[in-house]
Amino acid sequence: MRVLFTPSPALGHFLPVVATAWAARAAGHDVLVAAAGPALAACAQAGLPAFDAAPGLDMAALLRADMRWDPAAGGTPPGARIYAAASDRMADRTVAVAGRWRPDVVVDSPLQATGPLVAGLHGVPLVRQSFGLSAVRRTAAQVLDAIRPACERHGAAPAAPAAELDTCPPSMASRPARPGWNVRYVPYNGGGGLPDWLLDPAPKPRVCVTLGSVVPVVDAADALGAVVEGVSGLDADVVLALGDVDAAALGPLPANVRRTGWVPLSALVPTCAAIVHHGGSGTTMNALTAGVPQLALPRIADQFANARSVDRRGCGIAGDAETATAAWVRDAVGRLLEDAAIRRAADEVRCEIAALPPPSAAIPLMEALAAGPHASG
Repeated sequence: MRVLFTPSPALGHFLPVVATAWAARAAGHDVLVAAAGPALAACAQAGLPAFDAAPGLDMAALLRADMRWDPAAGGTPPGARIYAAASDRMADRTVAVAGRWRPDVVVDSPLQATGPLVAGLHGVPLVRQSFGLSAVRRTAAQVLDAIRPACERHGAAPAAPAAELDTCPPSMASRPARPGWNVRYVPYNGGGGLPDWLLDPAPKPRVCVTLGSVVPVVDAADALGAVVEGVSGLDADVVLALGDVDAAALGPLPANVRRTGWVPLSALVPTCAAIVHHGGSGTTMNALTAGVPQLALPRIADQFANARSVDRRGCGIAGDAETATAAWVRDAVGRLLEDAAIRRAADEVRCEIAALPPPSAAIPLMEALAAGPHASG
């Protein structure tokens, strides 16, 4: 079986696909990734064969567009325009390579319309892999509508998903189920050497503070001022995980705050007693998988929906990034560290995720799709 993965070039949308791609490779199948922007470099680190579907694509430039949009407010989200533009840039080269490679199955992510185009053109099954709690179906439909000119120039109607790999814990689902398979979210954030302090037991409760991969592109790190001031009063070992983001605007850090370069969240978060973040899908799911209570301060896109889901389930707290004061942050993180109900709910979700089938369980189901009526022989 040949499986073509066509994830969005956004890093947070690509990383959840890695475990599925490796499950397919481990089962003996051929895998190819249509990647662009930051996802292309991430493919190399993950050891996945890939091609550049949009040479020169500057995803950061697209993301700097106005993305301050709350889904609850309605209207057309800027994200639809951003991902439609990325999809259109990736369409022609992906179609050309797929025509030579001849995939049996296409696996895409919700905000990438190139997958439906290729699946429709070649008459093969399309499997959609979610990347977190939010299905972003409305935005996905808008992305698909915006890429119809690309479909027309290739003479193909976009395929609808034959199934979905849904990584949302059932107790946190807020949308009707689609035909498909609920699978375990397996955190992947890249690999590399870990610092000694991360391998040793934390002397005090450890609190991670991070902005993920997108927020630093559209918001300055000085947005963390109230958070850093708030956690400075805690009897905790605070890890400020910002990668290579310039945090000079924060000034001298408090004695209990450690600034670190890039560290895989999948290694850092399980050592923590709490995490403060922006509500991004990858960070939220890393925390849920590890059973770590979280404070989500959303800023853009689906982060608002993720924060509400966490708050509603009781495994964390949602706040307002624009109005949160240092005192409010200090009280909220204190609750995460001490509230037994929050910690119990976080552990319940952890157990729920651990009980779901791993991504490898979806491979035989994909094989069955590939061998179905769409199979070319």
